[in-house]
Amino acid sequence: MVNIATRPRLVHTDYAVRAAAFAYCFVTIGFHLWERGAAAGTWALLAAQFLAYPHLVYWRALLSAHPDRAERDNLYLDATLMGAWAAYLGFPTWITLALIGSTLMNAAVNRGALGIAVALTCTLAGSLAWAAIGGLRHLPMTSDRVTLLCFFGVMAYGTMVGYVIHRQNRRLTVAREALRSSEERYRLIAENAGDLIAMVDRDGRWLYTSPSYAKVLEPAQVALGADALARVHPDDAEAARKAIARAAATGKARELALRLVDRDGRIRQYRSHIHALGEDPALRKVLLISNDVTDLRESEERLLLAAHALESMTEAILIAAADGTVVTVNRAFCQITGYPREDVLGQPEKAVRNALQPPEFYDELYATVQREGYWSGTTWSKRRNGSVYREWRSVRAVKDESGRVTHYVNVFYELDAPKAAAGSPGSQIGA
Repeated sequence: MVNIATRPRLVHTDYAVRAAAFAYCFVTIGFHLWERGAAAGTWALLAAQFLAYPHLVYWRALLSAHPDRAERDNLYLDATLMGAWAAYLGFPTWITLALIGSTLMNAAVNRGALGIAVALTCTLAGSLAWAAIGGLRHLPMTSDRVTLLCFFGVMAYGTMVGYVIHRQNRRLTVAREALRSSEERYRLIAENAGDLIAMVDRDGRWLYTSPSYAKVLEPAQVALGADALARVHPDDAEAARKAIARAAATGKARELALRLVDRDGRIRQYRSHIHALGEDPALRKVLLISNDVTDLRESEERLLLAAHALESMTEAILIAAADGTVVTVNRAFCQITGYPREDVLGQPEKAVRNALQPPEFYDELYATVQREGYWSGTTWSKRRNGSVYREWRSVRAVKDESGRVTHYVNVFYELDAPKAAAGSPGSQIGA
């Protein structure tokens, strides 16, 4: 069963117009035939043509593999049959004007100049076909009633077609405005985005580049038609070219890491998203959206180096958030205290300190850190297995730009261990 919501617009519109117009023709020509005492067979043909035919050609178009094309071919069939009816009736002036004028109007609207020529040919073929069967005659006169019906019918049909065209033009205007607004919006985004946004063909040549490229490459390097991968690092260029070709061939999006040599000769790192545009693989274009991750990668490398340095230190390190929650500890912490890392992370620092000093000692310690930003001294502590050891500990506050404490860094080592041989700092508060 055909879903009404999926009907091709042209087929549905022409069906409504044809059904109404042909029903009106049935009434008008019916009066003309009644006045001339037409036989019963003529009335059967009239009903088949003007009452049944519109529904048959509608379903023919609707069930076709190419509904719009089938509907446009139906217009030529209309012209042929209207030519035959005009010849059968003896070419009465007003009826002929209504029948042939409407088919030519339909052909002009849907097929243009070529459609007019073909419709005229079909009309002539229909007229000659009937003339070959029933002979050629000319009976131009119609009664006042039929003439008046034809007059109002032609006027109404022309108005109806004009209204349909008006509605289509309005839809096109609204769609065009929406498209222009969308294009302006996306162009505004592309031209003001910090990311590099570009469109290339399947061979990797520039079709469009956003203004952000001017900060990275020279104008000649982003000229239309230039090789988009000319400034990509040689080790990445071939992989990028293959990724663009595959995206264009398959229509599937891809992500790629690229290094680009900028206008100053610096190698910048980008995370690039590749999207295919278009349905036809042979005509697909490729959209490139590249995000500069150079600073992020350098920051990640610095963090990685810091993490390695943290792990390689002989001093134990515990970093807690401002609320006292343990964020991280290093390997030396686990070795000295005996606590596995997973048992410590996320716990309050108070729960894992296992110190032998009273709570007031730590209240004063953190008050000093809040006031001066730093404390150091010797304390007694206890390992997880219960053994006691003496340690040197420092606690430092880490603050943000507004001066708010974000983290506390605890650094300590066992004084009886070889580290202590070089001498240990004295206590600021006492042990």
